Amino acid sequence: MGGLLQRAVLPHQHKIIYSKARFPCLVAGFGSGKSESLVMKVLKQLFEIPNAQIAVYEPTVDLIKRIMYPRFEEILNDTGLVYKLNKSDGTITINNVGNIIFRSLENPSRIIGYEVHHSHVDELDTVDDDKAEDAWMKILSRNRKRIPDGTKNTVSAYTTPEGYKFTYKRWHKQRQNDIDVKGYSDYELIKGSTYDNPFLDPSYVENLENSYPSNLIKAYLNGEFVNLESGQVYTEFDPDLCDTKEELSNSKEMLHIGMDFNVNHMSAVIAVKRNDKLYIVEEICNQADTPSIINEINKRYGGYPITVYPDASGNSRKTVDASKSDIGLLREAGFRISAPKKNPAVKDRILSVNTMFRNSKGQQKLFINTKNCKNLVDNLNEQAYDDKGNPMKANNVDHMLDALGYVVHRLFGINRGKSSVRRMSF
Repeated sequence: MGGLLQRAVLPHQHKIIYSKARFPCLVAGFGSGKSESLVMKVLKQLFEIPNAQIAVYEPTVDLIKRIMYPRFEEILNDTGLVYKLNKSDGTITINNVGNIIFRSLENPSRIIGYEVHHSHVDELDTVDDDKAEDAWMKILSRNRKRIPDGTKNTVSAYTTPEGYKFTYKRWHKQRQNDIDVKGYSDYELIKGSTYDNPFLDPSYVENLENSYPSNLIKAYLNGEFVNLESGQVYTEFDPDLCDTKEELSNSKEMLHIGMDFNVNHMSAVIAVKRNDKLYIVEEICNQADTPSIINEINKRYGGYPITVYPDASGNSRKTVDASKSDIGLLREAGFRISAPKKNPAVKDRILSVNTMFRNSKGQQKLFINTKNCKNLVDNLNEQAYDDKGNPMKANNVDHMLDALGYVVHRLFGINRGKSSVRRMSF
């Protein structure tokens, strides 16, 4: 068995095979060796635990039959190990070693009736988000067989990225949130590219490059998370080109705060104007109501002069059961308010933001501290148009973007005119 485990592996394969994380995930392009990594890690785990029980999950039963069974049989035959494949039970039994249990993700409610030491999930991103979430929780519940040496049970995932779906949410957003809150995460994201595999026929990569547009090349060859929906809203946003290290100064300069009102999702972006450019330096998200976000602003920025550019509908709506409107509460808190009688058209706000990111001459006037504004960056990457041509609002992706749009449009927006100055109140 030692010779088998010493087979040549690519760097990203080595990382996933020998990862110590509870939930490692290899996100990589076509032909990058994801399935090979899965097989190798399963075999490694089989020989680490007496009578090991390992589960392998594929999106469909057909993929188990066409991909997984032949791949395991090929390697097991090469090693000379004695095994039995029982297709009706969906198992491979290796004499004096353990069992591999194969299940599909088609019906998560059927992931019942067994316990395993470790699990492996292939092509998780090809499954719908809700089904992936349901299946993931069921897989975790099966992953509870005690390991004699006290090692923790693990679930490893392997997938080509399919936009901002379940894998992105768990291994990017959830992981980042864990690190921000706890300082660590059980989720480990490992990236791999098709270009990293020197064993592929060059014509394979060439054919892919000729077959896919640039955004799909990023996903299907480079293994990057990109927006695969039809029509990304903020097309001029590039997280690298638009990044800035600018932060708040100690000079008590004016803070320009764009704000969107939503119960439990109160959102704000904190901006400063420098040399006729706008820098988004911090963000506030998921506050309960207007009093909560006022308290947060005062806690963070007490002493700074502040102008708030709120959702104009806040003149009439209330996020709390009180007599004052949301804008009335902001004004009472002592903030300067810049609010028109009604919000500009959504398309005008989007055009203003995109133009500030990069105009037709390639000039940039809007920058974001991506380190401090992780939610805003995620939302800019994620939002696409729906089939009716409207910006999608799923997963609360729109609140921070609306806040950004209000401050950008009122300070630099297309057709904002001179009236915005007259609308400022104190």
